[in-house]
Amino acid sequence: DVFRSSELEHPLFKYAEEYHAIQEPGDLIFIPGGNPHAVRNLEDIHGMSMNFVDPSNYWLYLLTQVQGESYRAFELFTTEEFRQGLKTTQETVTLGQWT
Repeated sequence: DVFRSSELEHPLFKYAEEYHAIQEPGDLIFIPGGNPHAVRNLEDIHGMSMNFVDPSNYWLYLLTQVQGESYRAFELFTTEEFRQGLKTTQETVTLGQWT
């Protein structure tokens, strides 16, 4: 149970930086690729989780595809058609603006 961790069982937990938040309807929480995380629901909910590729996890994604022998996925993300990085005109949007 990550919420009641024992220092004896997990001695490195004391070095972890911990963040706490309460997510309200319409809020989005971004967790960069490769970061362990846990969620505790305070109420019964309908939740949605997505994994996507962006500049923060691009190379990690490619590594996992090669390790899993998903060569087609690797090819799709290494062609000239796949643009890496953010646009200079990138703006913050809310959930309702892009769904």
